[in-house]
Amino acid sequence: MTPPADRRGALPWRFWGAPFPWIARALRDRSRALRAAAAVSLGLGGVALMLSALATPAKAWLGQRLLERAFAEVRASNAPAKPWPWADMAPIARLDFPSLNQRRIVLDGATGEAMAWGPGHVAGTAPLGAPGLSAAAAHRDTHFALLEHLRPGDEIRLETADGSRRSYRVSHGEVVDSRKIGLPIIHEGRDVLALSTCWPFGSIQPGPMRFVLFAEPIAPLSVGDEQKI
Repeated sequence: MTPPADRRGALPWRFWGAPFPWIARALRDRSRALRAAAAVSLGLGGVALMLSALATPAKAWLGQRLLERAFAEVRASNAPAKPWPWADMAPIARLDFPSLNQRRIVLDGATGEAMAWGPGHVAGTAPLGAPGLSAAAAHRDTHFALLEHLRPGDEIRLETADGSRRSYRVSHGEVVDSRKIGLPIIHEGRDVLALSTCWPFGSIQPGPMRFVLFAEPIAPLSVGDEQKI
C-alpha cells in the first residue's frame, strides 16, 4: 500500500519514521520541546507584563512614603530635605482630601520624572498657598486618580513647607485641551487652586486632554483643625 502524500507530493513525516522508530521519537521530542518553550515564553511574557503594570503603582506608593518623611523633616527643621540622597526634587507642600481620607506630598516641579513620585507644582503658576492661581499636576493612574471621586463642596487642605495652611472648597471640574489652553490662562486673576491630570480617567493612552479640578479658598485652618491633618 502506497503511503498518502501531502499536498506538495512529499510523504508525511510519520512514514519516514516507520522503518526508523528513533526518527519518529526525535521528531516527537522536538515538537514537545518547542511547545514547552513556547509555553515558558508566554508565561515569562505574562509575568513581565504583570510586573510592569505593578511597578508604577509600587513606585508611586513608595515615593509618597519617602516624601512624607522628607516633608516632616522640612517642617521640623525649616530647611530643604531630599527624600533620598540622589533626588533632584524636594517636597514643598502637602494636600489633604478629608472626604477621601487621602493625602499627597507635592514636589517642587511637574516634570515627567518628578511626577513618577508625586504631584508637582506647575511652573508659571502662583506658589502653592499664595494668592492667584496655583496649580499642581499628577498622573491619572496614581496620585491624582482620586480627582475622579471629588465632588463640589468637598474640602481640600493645603500645608506648605513653611507651615502655612489654607483650606479650599471644590467648586467644579473642567476638561480642557492642553494644545489650546494653558493653566495660567484659566481663571486668570482669581484666587484658586487647580489640580490637573490626564483625561479620560481609566485610559492608558496618552493624549492632549486634561481634567482640571478647581477649588476656591475658604477660612484658614484653625489650630484645632491642625490635629486632623
